[in-house]
Amino acid sequence: MSRQLSGCSRHPRQRGFAMVELTITAPVLLFLMCGTVEFGQYLIQYSTLNDSVRTAARYVAGAALDSTGALLQTGGAWTTLVTQGQNLAVHGNIAGTGAALLPGLTTAQITVTENTATDNITVTAAYPYRSVFGALMPNFMGGTIATNYTLTISTTMRAI
Repeated sequence: MSRQLSGCSRHPRQRGFAMVELTITAPVLLFLMCGTVEFGQYLIQYSTLNDSVRTAARYVAGAALDSTGALLQTGGAWTTLVTQGQNLAVHGNIAGTGAALLPGLTTAQITVTENTATDNITVTAAYPYRSVFGALMPNFMGGTIATNYTLTISTTMRAI
């Protein structure tokens, strides 16, 4: 004779284990998901800043020599070149028009320096990275979580 199973489980003591498993695993999975999003955002901003600094260094290094082959060091031509390099790093064009490539990035955060002994041009950016989820976790277990980091990227190229 076959035995008919009713709508309930064969093992009544195991009812509700799915809810317990969900309660235990959901915070872990949520934490991993948020960490993945945070790390992805960090990599995107780092890559964007790195590309813009490298492009600015390439531009300035390509135009840093005067007609005699000497490195521009002072004067209006050097000031204009530095401004164009900063604009290129921040806005993606030398005119400085349009939105910044990264939110909150300004030309004040970009420095252009030259080394006359080696004819090298260095472009450095110091960009304050803010955590995506930092505002959601200002206090954790009575302490604070540092959610502000400064991405500092520097590229050096020889003037040609």
